[in-house]
Formats: sequence, structure tokens, C-alpha cells
Amino acid sequence: MKCFLVVLFALSCLTLPAPSLAEDGSAGLAFLKLGVGARAIAMGDAYTAVGGDAASIYWNPAGTVSVDGTDVGLMHAEWFQGIRYEFVGAVRSDGSQGFGLSVVGLYMDDLERREGPTSEPIGHFGVFDFAFTGNYSRRLTESFDVGGSVKYLHQKIDAELARGVAVDLGAIYRLPMVTGLSAGVSVQNLGPQMSFIEDKFDLPVLYKVGAAYGAPVPALSGDLLVTGDVVLPNDGDAKVHVGIEFEYSEMFALRAGYRTGWDNQNISVGFGTKVRGVRIDYAYVPFYSDLGDTHRVSLGFSL
Repeated sequence: MKCFLVVLFALSCLTLPAPSLAEDGSAGLAFLKLGVGARAIAMGDAYTAVGGDAASIYWNPAGTVSVDGTDVGLMHAEWFQGIRYEFVGAVRSDGSQGFGLSVVGLYMDDLERREGPTSEPIGHFGVFDFAFTGNYSRRLTESFDVGGSVKYLHQKIDAELARGVAVDLGAIYRLPMVTGLSAGVSVQNLGPQMSFIEDKFDLPVLYKVGAAYGAPVPALSGDLLVTGDVVLPNDGDAKVHVGIEFEYSEMFALRAGYRTGWDNQNISVGFGTKVRGVRIDYAYVPFYSDLGDTHRVSLGFSL
């Protein structure tokens, strides 16, 4: 297990630019940094070491092997300035290996087209970005899972197109000496540069290390989950994310999270309910600098 983590970390670092060369926000396809699943978003995006649902395709490809049977997840996000973000994913696992497919897409319509300082626009155009992902994960031991994903990337602004590919790698280790404690590592969006018209740009590579600890709380008839991630992007400074969830009687959950290192966001809150294999989750993330608030709603099915 230790050898695999060393190799994974070494391979990922081959693509990590020197800090002096990485400008904040310089990578393209920024929508690939947007998380999926209202549960994970409400918990501050601290989800690298969790796994067990369709959203794991995004957070850590190793987490899909923990799905019990088949899991389907959908999310709709209302962003500021009319931006919408969607996710659909499905995972099938038999406990030893898992397979998953997902699509994420960001779009906005009716942007004004101008070619100079005119009082009226000369027309309108839209933006549409999406990523189609195929995932595979495997349980190597009772405590150690690994996984990988391949993505097809597509960006369209008006009539101009950009296409590319990327891969994600991940691992989750459940510490046998501490019940409920797990550690995770993932590398997202490894791939070659893409071109848009005549400009080339890097993909937004994210290096993540996380931990999660879950324990029952008998006095409150529920379970507590505490999570934390450290995120190092290739185009900015390191971020720290933490989250907490309390689930009452496997029926209702309250969640909160906090992020450091971001200019326009930090706190998040949310809740969820689960009845007969159906999950409904909500997350609220306020943005600052007059950008507005964002809302995510997720629906999940366990089959």
C-alpha cells in the first residue's frame, strides 16, 4: 500500500508546475474545479476520503468501489449570473471492483455580443462546457482501494470549440487500527494542454490529500462524520477544506463546511434526507464581492 501511494504521488508531481510559473487562476476549463453532489458541497468540498456514492466519480475515483450495488446521482446547481451546472452519474460495484459513468455540464445563455462600445448588443451567444467520464475502481485489500477515470472534455463558446482528454487517479486507505478513520489521495485532470482558437492553456490539475472519521453517537441516536482535505491546484495557492455531518437515525442529516484560501467563498451549509434508498440533499454556498448566492440540489438512488 505504501509503495502504491509513493508511486501515485511521484507520477502526479511530474505535472506539477513550479510555484513561480503558476499564475493564480491561469488554467482553463475552470468548471472542472466545481464539485458535484450537494452532500459533499455542504461539507466544504472535503470529500476525498469518503466514497460510497455516484459523486465519488468526481471526488476520488477509488471511492466508487465502496458503493453497495448500484448508485445513481443527479445534481442541479443554480449559480450567480444565470450560470447553471448539472451532474448525472451512475456506479455499479460488487464490493471488489466498481464501474462508473458520469456527465457534468456548465452552461449559460443569452450573453450579449458586442464588437465595440455600443448602446445595444449586436446579438447573443452561449457557453457550454461538459466532461464525460468513465471510471474503474478496485479493492486490493480489505483496507485499500484504488481507482482511475478517463475524461473527454468539451468547451464551446459561441461557435468556437475546444476538445481534450484528462485522467484522474485516486486511492483510499481505511486504517485498521482506528475504526471509522480513512485517508484518501487523488489527482484530478491530468492531461495535455488544450487549444481554444489560437491560444493554448493548461488543465486545472488538483492534488488532494484528505481524511475522514466517522463514529456513532448513541446518545443522539445518530452518526457523526468529520472530514478534511488539503488541495493544491496547479494555478494557485493551497486550500484547506473541512466538513462535518450529523445523521439522525439514518433518515435526516445536517451538514456544514468551511474553506480557506478562496477569495469569494468560505462557509457552506446543507441538509439531506433518505427514505427507502432515495436521497434528497441540499447545499447553500454564499459568495462574496456581490456575486450572489449559490444553491445545489441532489437526488440519489441506491438500487
